[in-house]
Amino acid sequence: MNPLSLAQRRLWLIHRIQGPSAMHNIPLVLRMNGTLETAALVSAVRDVVARHEGLRTIYAEDAEGVPARRVLSESEIDLDVPLVEVAPEGLSGAVSAQVSHCFDLSTDIPVRAAVMRCAPEEHVLVLVTHRIAADEESLRPLADDLATAYAARRDGTAPSWPDSPVPYADFAPWEQKFLEEESAPHGAYARDTAFWRTELAGVPAPLPLPADRPRPPEAGHRAGRVPLAVDEGLTAAVTGLAAERGVPADTVLRAALAVVLHQLGSGADIPIGSSDARRPDASWARCVGPFDDTWVLRADLSGNPAFTDLLERLRRRTVAADAHRDLPFARLVDVLDPQRSLAHHPLFQVVFDLRESPGPTVALPGLTVTAQSAPLDSTPYDLSLRLRATAGGAELRGTLEYAADLFDAAGAEYLAACYLRALRHVTADPAVRVGAVDVLDDAERQRLLVDFVNTAAPTPPVTIPQLVAPRFAAAPDAVAVVCGDVSLTYRELDERTDRLARTLLAAGVGPEAVVGLALPRSADLVVALLGILKSGAGYLPIDPRYPSRRLGHLLQDAAPGLILTDADTAGTLPEHDITCLLIEELGLDDPAGDGSGATPVQPLRPDNLAYLMYTSGSTGTPKGVALSHANIVNGVIRLASIVHMRPGARMLASSSINFDVSVFEVFTALSTGATVEVVRDVLELGERGQWSGTVLHTVPSVFAEVLEQIQGRLTVDTAVFAGEKLTAALADQVRAALPDTTLINAYGQTESFYATTFTVPDGWHGEGGVPIGTPLGNMRTYVLGPGLVPVPQGVAGELFVAGAVGRGYHARPGQTAERFLADPFGPAGERMYRTGDLARWNAEGQLELLGRDDGQMKLRGIRIEPAEIEAALVTHPDIVQAVVALRPAAGSGSGALVAYVVPAEPGGTAAAALTPRVLRRYVVDRLPTFMIPSAFVILDRLPLAPNGKLDRAALPAPRRGAGSAGDGGRTPRTEREGALAALFAELLQRDEVGVDDDFFDLGGTSQLAVRLSGRAHAELGLRVPVRAVFQAPTPALLAEHLGSA
Repeated sequence: MNPLSLAQRRLWLIHRIQGPSAMHNIPLVLRMNGTLETAALVSAVRDVVARHEGLRTIYAEDAEGVPARRVLSESEIDLDVPLVEVAPEGLSGAVSAQVSHCFDLSTDIPVRAAVMRCAPEEHVLVLVTHRIAADEESLRPLADDLATAYAARRDGTAPSWPDSPVPYADFAPWEQKFLEEESAPHGAYARDTAFWRTELAGVPAPLPLPADRPRPPEAGHRAGRVPLAVDEGLTAAVTGLAAERGVPADTVLRAALAVVLHQLGSGADIPIGSSDARRPDASWARCVGPFDDTWVLRADLSGNPAFTDLLERLRRRTVAADAHRDLPFARLVDVLDPQRSLAHHPLFQVVFDLRESPGPTVALPGLTVTAQSAPLDSTPYDLSLRLRATAGGAELRGTLEYAADLFDAAGAEYLAACYLRALRHVTADPAVRVGAVDVLDDAERQRLLVDFVNTAAPTPPVTIPQLVAPRFAAAPDAVAVVCGDVSLTYRELDERTDRLARTLLAAGVGPEAVVGLALPRSADLVVALLGILKSGAGYLPIDPRYPSRRLGHLLQDAAPGLILTDADTAGTLPEHDITCLLIEELGLDDPAGDGSGATPVQPLRPDNLAYLMYTSGSTGTPKGVALSHANIVNGVIRLASIVHMRPGARMLASSSINFDVSVFEVFTALSTGATVEVVRDVLELGERGQWSGTVLHTVPSVFAEVLEQIQGRLTVDTAVFAGEKLTAALADQVRAALPDTTLINAYGQTESFYATTFTVPDGWHGEGGVPIGTPLGNMRTYVLGPGLVPVPQGVAGELFVAGAVGRGYHARPGQTAERFLADPFGPAGERMYRTGDLARWNAEGQLELLGRDDGQMKLRGIRIEPAEIEAALVTHPDIVQAVVALRPAAGSGSGALVAYVVPAEPGGTAAAALTPRVLRRYVVDRLPTFMIPSAFVILDRLPLAPNGKLDRAALPAPRRGAGSAGDGGRTPRTEREGALAALFAELLQRDEVGVDDDFFDLGGTSQLAVRLSGRAHAELGLRVPVRAVFQAPTPALLAEHLGSA
C-alpha cells in the first residue's frame, strides 16, 4: 500500500463523495486511415499500461478511511481492448459512450480502450484515462510510447523503451517531504498559505452567473458545450494588445471573460480557475500522472476601471500568484476550509484555459493518424472556456462548456457570442471602461431600448384639479366620497374644496408652497387633498398615526408654510411653531358664496409641485420626494384605463396618505366620476359583513391577513397589489378565494409614482414572484449593468425608471444627483431614477422583480439571495408568505439563516403540521445545503410598518427548539440520533455535539466525512454514504435521511 499525492487524494475524495463519474476522464481519440494491424495495436495499448504503473493502480482505503494505492502486476491487469464495428453515422455516439465511462477506482484500473472500425481502412482508437492517473501533458509521453510499442509489435517484437520514466509513485513522498521542509514559519509553504489566505479572503461563493435555471441542491454535473472560434483577425488583435501592454495573450482573453461575466450580473469580483502542468523539473517530463494543478485568479473590476487598467491588475495578481504556486490546490482547499457544498465547486466555478501548443501527435507506421476532440458529458464546473491555438497560432478554437443543470444550449451560445463581441470591443478600444463594454447585438439592443419601452402616449397638459373638474359638471349629484355614514356628491365636493382653497389662498399659499396635511381618515381628508391642490400649493402628508419623532423630522425638513389639521390631531403633533388651520373652524359647510371657484394668484401649471412625500426611510433619515402635477396626471390616466375606472364605480381608499397608493385611490376615482370610499385600512374589510366595489389596492402581506376572513363576503372587480413582492402562492390563493376578480401586480416608488403593471391572465401559473409587467404610458424601464448599459434579456440587473419621474429629493441636491441620473437612452434632458431593485426581462418581455440590490446576505463566506429561499418556501401548498433573515447565532461569529413563514390557514391543522423538521425536509430537496435555514418560525402574520410594508426589525428571534444549531442542545429523539451525535463528537474531538449541529460548521472535512461513513458502518451497523453527510449534515437530519433512504 502506498500513499497518494495531494491531487490524487482530492480526486479520490470526490470519487467517494459523488461515486463513479466520467467528469475527470481524459480522452485520447486517434483516427487512423490505412491498413491497421489490430492485434499489434491492442498489444501496444497493453504495453503502455504495463510501462506506466499509475495506469495499473487501484485505490482502496483502510478502516479509518485513509486511501492508498495498490499497483497491480502485469499478470493481474485485466484490460480488454475490444474491436467494435461501428457505422460511420454512429461513430460519434460510440466514441462518446467510451469516453463517458465511469471508473470505480476501488476495483478498476484507471484506463480503458477500444478500437472502432468504420471501414476496412478507417479505424478510431479511444483511450480513456482517469485524472487520478494522468493529466493532459501525460498524453504526449503516452502517445509517444504507443507509437513505439505499435511499431515494435507490428514487427513482431516487444517494445524496447528508450528510457525508464520516473514512476509517479515517487511523487507523493517527494511532495510530502517538500511540504514538511517548507512548513517552517518562513518556509515556502507557510508563505504560500499566508498569501492565499489573504488573496482569496471573501471570494464569492458561488459566483452569480446568468444561468437559465436556479442552482439545484446538488450539482448533476451533466455537461454541454458550444464551439467558440477566435478568428485570425481577432486573434492578431489579442496578441497585439497583449504585446503592447506587456502581458501574455491569456491575460487579455481571461480579462475579457471577466468583463462579460461582470456585464451579465456576476459582480465586480470574478474568481476564475485555470489548470497548469507543474512537473517539479525536467526529470519528470516523461512521467505519466496528475501533475497539473489548479489555481485561482480573481479579476477585480471594482471602480469601473479601463480595460487596460484591468489588464494591469491581472498582471500584478498573476505575478504575485505565480510566486506562491508551490501550495497544491488540494491543500489550499483544506487550509481555507470553504463551506462544503454539493451544489458547486469550491473557491471558483468558472474556468479559463488557453493551450498555445497543439495536442499530441502520433506517428504510426503505415497509417495517417489524426487526433480528434472527444468532449465529455460531465463537468465539475459551471462554465469552462477552453481555447487552443491552431497550427501556426493564427486562430484560437475551442469550446464553452457549461453545466446543463444551469444553462441551456441557447444560453451558452449567447454567452459565447457575448464573449466574442466583448473581445472585439476591448481590442478595438482598450481604454474603454469595463462597465461600458457592450455585449448586446443590434437586435437585442433594439428590443430592450426601443420595443420594450416604446410607451409614448398623449397626455393632456393639465393639473390634477383640471383633470377632476369635468366630473363636477358631468354628474354633480353622483356620489364622490363616502366615509362611514358621511357622503359627498361631486357638487358638494367641488363647493367644499373651493371654500378651502380660497381660505388657503387668503393665508398666502400658492404654487410651489407646501401645506402640511394632518387629518384622520374621513371624507374631509379627500376634501383637504383636492382643496390644497386647487389653491396651487403642494401638500405634505402627515399621518398622525406615525411616530412623533418621524413627524417632527418631516415638519423640520419640509418646513410647510402652514398645517391643515383638526383640533384632536393638532394635539398629537410634535412641538412646532407652524401656523395651524383647523378644518372644523373653516366654515366649509357655509353657503358657496359667489360660486367663483378658487383661482391661485399665479397660474397653476402641470410642472408645479403636487405633493412632497417622505420615503419610508428603511435606512437612514427619511427624504422628501417632490412630484409634479404632470407626474400624477400621467400615472392616473394610465392606471384608470388599466383598472377600468368609470362613472359609478367604487374605489376603496384604505392607504395612508404617507403612501402614494393613496394618490392612486383618490384621484383615479375622482378623475373618472367614480366614488372614493375612505376606510381605516384594508383590515377593516375583515371586520365588515361584506363589501362590494370595483377596485381595491393593497400591499400583499396586508391582504393575506384578511383573505380568509373576507372569503365569500367580498365582491370586487379588480384587486391591485403593490408595495412589495406578490408571490405566485398568494396570487393563487387570492384567485381561489375571489375567482371573478382581476389581479394586477403594480410596481413603482415614491420617486416615480407608478412605473409598471402586470394583469395576471386567467390560467397563469408560476413559481416565486408574479411579474411586475411592462411600463405604463410615458414611462420607460431599463435593466442595466454596473456601467449603466443594458443587460441581456433574462439577465438580472438594476432596474431604472425613466419618463414621468419625480423632481428629486427636497433640499438634497447631492442625493438627487446620485439617484436621478441623465437618461442616456431617452430624449435629451430626461432623467432616470435608480431604484436599487434587481430585475430582469423574462422570455415573454415582462419584468420580473428579484429583490433589492442591497438585500444580498453573506454567511460563512457564501453569498445568499434570501429571495431564492423565500421563493422555495412559498411553493409549499400550506405556506402563503415567507421571509428570510440573517440573525446572530449563539456562540457563532457569523450568523444563522432564519425563515419566517405564514401558513395559508393560521391555526389550522395544516399549519400545526408545519414543524421545523417538516420545513427543513421540504427545502432540502429544493435548495443547496448552504441555503437551508437553521431555524424556522411560524407566524400568523408578518409584522408590518405603518406604510404596510414588512417591518424587519419586528421579526421575533427564534425560540429555543425552533430547529437552530446551538439552540441549547435538544435531546435526541431516537437512539440513532444519539449514536450519530456521539460519533460526530468523537470524530470532531468535541465533548458534545447537539443533534442539530452541523458537521461542517463544527470543523468537519471531506476526509472526516469519509471516516464518519466507515465508522458508522463498523460501529453502528449503518450504511452511511459519504454523500449523505453533505446532504444531511446534522445528527438529526442524517438519522432521518437514513431512515427514509
